[in-house]
Amino acid sequence: MLQASRSVRDKILAAAVQLFAEYGYHAATMRDMARIAGIQAASIYYHYSSKQALLIEIMESHMQQLNANLERIVSKPHNIRQCLYDAISNHIRLHTTYKSEFFIIDTEIRALEGENLGKILALRDHYEYLIQRLLLKGMEQGVLRQTDAKISSYAIIAMCTEVAQWFRSDGRLSVQQVTEMYFQMVTEGLLMTKDLVENQEESVRI
Repeated sequence: MLQASRSVRDKILAAAVQLFAEYGYHAATMRDMARIAGIQAASIYYHYSSKQALLIEIMESHMQQLNANLERIVSKPHNIRQCLYDAISNHIRLHTTYKSEFFIIDTEIRALEGENLGKILALRDHYEYLIQRLLLKGMEQGVLRQTDAKISSYAIIAMCTEVAQWFRSDGRLSVQQVTEMYFQMVTEGLLMTKDLVENQEESVRI
């Protein structure tokens, strides 16, 4: 019975993702969700109290997964380069795997009501904090050049998020290939190169 209930719940959630992504939160109706899920409209309310409850579950579950993965990455004793690569990989992989869900997170945050908005903003802020902490750690170790960690984190997040807009699983590049290209672009802008280190040392001597 529990498995059957879970199956219906998953169908409703999948229908909500489809409609929110295609038409937007406000245009999507519970009746259409029920039709796509193959159930009676009234049956939705046995599983979800409202359309807002569906929206917050989509956003919260995927943001929590994004954050949980990054928490594990930044807590590993790996070097900064590896951690930065893993962070970029985590972001791109989840955003290309769950394109509709993260599209909803990015575009429908304005539709959240009351404390729901605070929950998602807190998850977003924590994610940004983790990226910034990683960058600051790299600067402290002399691996990354000194820069504004907050602005750099915004740039990295925006770059990696945008991949989902154009990436196609049947395209000429794999997710790993895209990750490696983005990692190279990010690190070439942040890593302390040998020439830069020598120039800084020379300026100190002068």
